Amino acid sequence: MGKAESFDFTDMAKYNSDAELTLGNNKKGCFISIFVGIVILFLVVCLVIGVGLLVYFAGKDNACSENPGASNGNAAGLADKCKDLITNGESSICDLCKKSSTVIPVTTPAPPMLLDVRLPRSVLPELYTVELQPNMYEGPPDRFTFNGTVRIRVKCHETTSNITLHINKLNLTGEIRVTAASSSISIQYTRHEIDTTRQFLIVYTSVPLQPDQEYDLDMSFIGPLKDDLHGLYRSTYTRNNKPVFTVASFLAPSFARNILPCFDEPAIKAKFDVTLWRRENMTSLFNTIRLHSQERGNGWIADHFNTTPPVSTYLLAFIVSDFIYKEDVTANGITYRAWARPEAVNQTEYALSVGTKVLTYFENYFGIPFPLPKQDMIALPDFAAGAMENWGLITYRETAMLYDEHESSESNKQRVAEVISHELAHQWFGNLVTPSWWDDLWLNEGFASFVEYMGIEHVHPEWKPFDQIVVEDIQDVFNFDGLVTSHPVYVPVSHPDQINEIFDRISYGKGASIIHMMRFFLGEETFKNGLKRYLNNLAYKAAFHDDLWYALGNQSAVENKNLNVKEIMDTWTLQMNYPVVKVTVMADGNVRITQKRYLRDYGSTDPGKYVSPFNYKWEIPFTFTTKSNPKFNVTDADIHWMHKTDQEIIASNIPQSDWIIGNVMQYGYYRVTYSNENWNRLIEQMNQDHTVLYPTNRAQIINDAWNLAKSGDLDMVIALKTVNYLDKEKEFVAWQAALRELGYVDSMLERTSLYGPFSKFMRNKVSGIFNPSSLSSSNMTHLESFVNTLIAAEACKYGIQSCVNEASRLFNLWKQTPKQNPIRSSVRLTVYCTAIKHGTIEEWDFAYKMYQEANVASEKSRLMVALSCSNEVWVLSRYLQYSLISSEIRRQDSTSVIVYISENAIGRGLAWDFVRAHWNKLLEEQGSVLYRFARLVSGILNKFNTRYELKELETFLKENPNMGSGTRAFQQAIEKTKSNINWMDKNYDIVKQWLVDQGFLNV
Repeated sequence: MGKAESFDFTDMAKYNSDAELTLGNNKKGCFISIFVGIVILFLVVCLVIGVGLLVYFAGKDNACSENPGASNGNAAGLADKCKDLITNGESSICDLCKKSSTVIPVTTPAPPMLLDVRLPRSVLPELYTVELQPNMYEGPPDRFTFNGTVRIRVKCHETTSNITLHINKLNLTGEIRVTAASSSISIQYTRHEIDTTRQFLIVYTSVPLQPDQEYDLDMSFIGPLKDDLHGLYRSTYTRNNKPVFTVASFLAPSFARNILPCFDEPAIKAKFDVTLWRRENMTSLFNTIRLHSQERGNGWIADHFNTTPPVSTYLLAFIVSDFIYKEDVTANGITYRAWARPEAVNQTEYALSVGTKVLTYFENYFGIPFPLPKQDMIALPDFAAGAMENWGLITYRETAMLYDEHESSESNKQRVAEVISHELAHQWFGNLVTPSWWDDLWLNEGFASFVEYMGIEHVHPEWKPFDQIVVEDIQDVFNFDGLVTSHPVYVPVSHPDQINEIFDRISYGKGASIIHMMRFFLGEETFKNGLKRYLNNLAYKAAFHDDLWYALGNQSAVENKNLNVKEIMDTWTLQMNYPVVKVTVMADGNVRITQKRYLRDYGSTDPGKYVSPFNYKWEIPFTFTTKSNPKFNVTDADIHWMHKTDQEIIASNIPQSDWIIGNVMQYGYYRVTYSNENWNRLIEQMNQDHTVLYPTNRAQIINDAWNLAKSGDLDMVIALKTVNYLDKEKEFVAWQAALRELGYVDSMLERTSLYGPFSKFMRNKVSGIFNPSSLSSSNMTHLESFVNTLIAAEACKYGIQSCVNEASRLFNLWKQTPKQNPIRSSVRLTVYCTAIKHGTIEEWDFAYKMYQEANVASEKSRLMVALSCSNEVWVLSRYLQYSLISSEIRRQDSTSVIVYISENAIGRGLAWDFVRAHWNKLLEEQGSVLYRFARLVSGILNKFNTRYELKELETFLKENPNMGSGTRAFQQAIEKTKSNINWMDKNYDIVKQWLVDQGFLNV
């Protein structure tokens, strides 16, 4: 999946009803082996109690009915004992972690962590034959439905009298049939049950199914075609003021069961033979090529598609639309089509160009041809994520695929390239080789998030993507991973809410960062050949992360590097957080390095949910460079390994007067600190000639210093000194790092008396670089445009009058000629926001009209952000109300609008009050859509920094303990608020004195 849509106010598009149909019945199915049944019976007899024990044992074969129950007392102790056995892996009692689907009821509910949602493996699918008919042509949209049939060819692996699979939000229609595949003899169907908690459909047979035999399970069903952005859903756009309906799908991580009864786990792969029904004026798309079409009467056409290779259910895609396409063929002969609304299809040309080049590059790099004859990409008006990597039919949000060279900015262009490269990387990492379970989500998302930089470097090396990874991923995720409420890269998950929670910056950003580090310490050839080994060994299969470590470790041995990759990488994936390495040049010139766990707030109470198996010690590939011997193009030959120890001594001969920099190019996923003397030498070097230091290390110095000051590991005065040189800085990565930290100070001070003096400081830093003419100038490279956009945004934000005047002038010119926008695309967000902030309701209403009429997705997005810049409380309140009205703001954008308003100092409290007032509605509508609800929670609460706000959070959590997929985000918001309060307590007076010393505050 692509990275979530978000907005940085300095860089506009970097990231930029009826009741549901019921499930039939509410019975719960449970399955136990004969052995487990005897054990349970023995315990019941011995205890002579009348209430069963709730323990979730491993489900295998036979159905059991609910036990009437037992009393407490010894039963509770026995339950605890069983939990201990489960935790310790006593598979003779149960195999909870891998196979359990048994529910044995008791009086006391088991902890949620014991609820196992994994399917039994007694029967597994081989081939699905599916027909789907979306009914979206008559009646009101909120009554649209789809109906379908499925025949699942299954193979029995253990004797059983039931077939257990997934179902959700579907009604079964007609009879269920089970037949022997070899003879078509009917196996007597007795009944079925639906376990709504685990979304299981259990089909019982009176004749046991036999190992190594194949059977056909036939069912028909009907489901709702809603606008909820998951499963099979409806999307709408307008043409000539009339609605045009499209059917699309989004199945990750567990929504395939909303479309058809299926074995909806990533490791359970099967082939699919699909037929889609459509009207004559529409087109249908699936993962594979269309073989033929058949008229079905009443204007219906049935399109039959080629059978897929073995594929996970979450990677299926179904589209019915009136879209059209542009086409190209890759160098290796793959037909590549880019689909969009007819009005927007001309905006697909850049995406098509990038896609064809990157697909071929990945084929050559991985040494494995793309296994399908075609690759479709489609830009959808409504889409929950940035994109979804469905094999052969990648679905995108419009902002992540469409690019107009006249209307879109350089940031939009890079966003499109990033997402396309990311999704194409998934065709190997995720689609060809799939994680066995969602606890290894990072094998999908971390790899795609890293490999996307490789694809971009192939197409646009001048963008320096591996410089940008430092600020876009490594430093970005540091902020998240410095909390005790973080989580390991590899994390146990079971409930769908837990699965949705881990679609976060750890799986994406930390995953990418540690792979970036691994590529460095292995070396490029070992890394590439090891990946080829991994992909070839597990093609069309499922993988555990150890499979990757062994492939890379074996490749390392072949190339005589002999690195124990598993031992190294386990320290980065099995424990959360990261180290800070202290570097000291000793009197004899040698270098001493020590490591400790970094936490943003060492006073935070670790909830103990995740226990480090290594006592928070890491295997660290350490590199350094010095003033006397500056070397920034380091390789794996320059690495000094720090093992899981407190201290290492590196033999060297460094003059005492030299500065030293650790973690050169910030290849490693760790922070670095030094003595105050060395920090001051580095600051002096940046003040005298910052170009001596490589840009990523300048960015690193700023980021490390400020965050070490947040944690108390460094004096805040030193952190403040690292940004004094900025008026001479011209590199994007250094400015991005600096503005992230200065933006934090801004958010802490925005409601205090220091905000005015701090604004003076910011104006001082950018006034020497900003030129009002730069709002109109277009003669810049890609990265120069990035810097120009950052500086212009800061100049207008902090009230440099020439910037405000020029932005207002340009906006007024646009108002006079709405169809001919004179504003350069890369600075439009800055111009729009400034004009709305300093203007009247007339500016807001004009911008909103342009938002509604915009045909270019990137333009629509930047207007959506700018509308949150108003200084009028009533205008922001009205905009918040619009966020819940899908005819005003698309559902995919509703939470983003709320977060944007919370970024406005005036809208901060409004957004928090609004979310509390509509909590249940937002949770219901957004809680199941991947990271959307978590991003809403973290976004609106990010700036909280008072004890009163902390009390509000804690009270709200007590009143709303069930936060669904926002649980971790809310816990982190509380931890961040405490950290922010701590920062204010420790640093407010320091910043005040610093502003006095710099001449920005008179006392």
